[in-house]
Amino acid sequence: SSVTGGSKNRAVGSYASVSGGLNNEASGFSSSISGGHLNVASERYSSVTGGYNNRATDTYASVSGGRNNTASGDASSISGGHSNIAREGYASVSGGMNNEASGEYSSISAGHSNVASREFSSVTGGAKN
Repeated sequence: SSVTGGSKNRAVGSYASVSGGLNNEASGFSSSISGGHLNVASERYSSVTGGYNNRATDTYASVSGGRNNTASGDASSISGGHSNIAREGYASVSGGMNNEASGEYSSISAGHSNVASREFSSVTGGAKN
């Protein structure tokens, strides 16, 4: 495990790393955080690139940036935005705010308060879809 910069960062998982930022924690095996503030990568191979208060909490889950985002499904991803959730396996949210991709392989491109709750479902934008 290694911490190479920033302040009050922790890399506690085997082979975990935190490159910078403030109060970040990489606790999963081979998990990583590149920077930002209050980010967590807690499962195997999970990653957070930056932003504020983002969580990658399942195997291969990733959050690239934004704030208050959670990628909690296996290999789920969030590119950015605010308060988005990718809850199931392979679900993704590209951006926007308060979106939730909760079906396996579901996706949301952008918008506000959208939900993709079925397997393979998608929402490309708009609000409250």
